[in-house]
Parts: sequence; C-alpha cells; structure tokens
Amino acid sequence: MIESLKRNWKGMVLMLISALTLAIGSFLWKMADLSDIGTALGSIEGIFGIFIKILPGFIVYVIGAAVMTIALGYGELSVLQPMNCMSYVFALIISSLFLTEPITPMSIAGIVVIIAGVITIGGASK
Repeated sequence: MIESLKRNWKGMVLMLISALTLAIGSFLWKMADLSDIGTALGSIEGIFGIFIKILPGFIVYVIGAAVMTIALGYGELSVLQPMNCMSYVFALIISSLFLTEPITPMSIAGIVVIIAGVITIGGASK
C-alpha cells in the first residue's frame, strides 16, 4: 500500500481535487433555479437566461474534468479512476452543509463503503 501511495500520490491528490470540483459543479447546477424552464425555452432571452444559470456549474465541471485528465498522467488508471467516487462523498457533505439535506445512517454507511473501496483499490497497485 505504501508503494502505491509513493508511486501514485500526485495523481491521487489531483483526483481528489477533481472529485471535489465535480461535486461543486453539480451543486452549482442544483442551485441554478430551472423551475421556469418550460416557459424559458420559448424565447431566445429565456434560453440565454438558462445558459447563464448553468454556466458556473459547467465551468467548474470542466475544470474538474481537466484536472482529472492531468491526474491520469501521474498514476495508474486502475488506482486513480475509482477515486472519482469521492465526488459522491463530497456532494453529500456539500448538500448537507449548504442545502440542509440530511445525512442518514444509510448515507454514512455508503460513505464508509466508498472510502474503504477507494483505499483498498488505491493500495492494491503493484
């Protein structure tokens, strides 16, 4: 496990940053109030308004994808790609902090399983 960390640590750090930015991008999309999308699609101004609402999330998401692409150059794909699942953990934390969504015991169990899986796969590199 220590050898895998030594060999892949840059990629792992970058993948965690990528996962965080992906979760933030999703949060920003959630914050874009698109409840009026049906009427907004009827005009150019409405379509532009929707675009402006989702643009921040899109930009952050693209940054996360770019960081992920860079990260894959610093380690093994089989070790780094599963770390993308940490975006679910970050999304749960962000949603509980800023959207007051509850963290249930089942959510906590899911977080434990995800983190255990990331550690197990990350340490399994030869």
